[in-house]
Amino acid sequence: MSYIATFRDIRWHYLLCGQGSPCTITVQGEPLVFLHGWGVDMRLWRQQTEYFSSQYPVMTIDLPGHGQTAWQDLSFEEMTRDLNGILETLGFQGITVVGSSLGGLIALKLWELFPARIRRMVWVGCLPKFSQSDDYPFGLRTEWIAKLNRQIETDYPAILHIFFRSLFTRKERETPRFQWLKQFRRSEGLPLKEALQAFLTILEKEDLREVFSKIRIPFGMMNGTDDYICSKEAANFLQRQLPRARVDFFENCGHFPFLTKPQEFNEALEEFLMST
Repeated sequence: MSYIATFRDIRWHYLLCGQGSPCTITVQGEPLVFLHGWGVDMRLWRQQTEYFSSQYPVMTIDLPGHGQTAWQDLSFEEMTRDLNGILETLGFQGITVVGSSLGGLIALKLWELFPARIRRMVWVGCLPKFSQSDDYPFGLRTEWIAKLNRQIETDYPAILHIFFRSLFTRKERETPRFQWLKQFRRSEGLPLKEALQAFLTILEKEDLREVFSKIRIPFGMMNGTDDYICSKEAANFLQRQLPRARVDFFENCGHFPFLTKPQEFNEALEEFLMST
């Protein structure tokens, strides 16, 4: 594991593996970059790192205030530019970026600002706008986001554990893997409260629908059929805007199909990579 300090004085924590040589920054080929979502960290991509690092350079990274990356209150654009600086330092060009939830929104912002950086993009449970509005029925109600923000202030970290549990289906929660995930999260460090609240504000305010409509690179969406944040209806709506996009649904899965059905997810992602 490595750290890199950017000119904004954030010390980012990342892991780089590839071409059969684990945890080295000396890699060649077309990189895969995995971006996690709100309230978790890069460790959730372990099974993807293990699966793909024999074929590709693979990078996972903790977002600010999550995992072991330092926190600084930046705008969404400033944070994205910081991330691009890291990719530039590492010599990563023409990447495939896989973003889960908030991580997908960051990937889209990265493509808007630095389109030459990204060759392909894959979303897992992501939307170009996470808050509902009169002209957009998908995502979360703004009052629900505001309530969660208040609850984090008064009842942290209990509310984070409750929210994390809600992202899985009942069938997923009954599996031994979910019990392991639950214990794993309780035994490890949690994100900073200030970071969670700042990112919630980003999720409430950011609207990248116009940017999404302009995507012209190979694009995939990988969704659980029972994800209440990015519903099946929402994914189908987005695919109508990008008719050439690939969409994979994982039955009886919620927001994190790559955690509960890793083999099926990895094989679908590999097929996307091989076909584009």
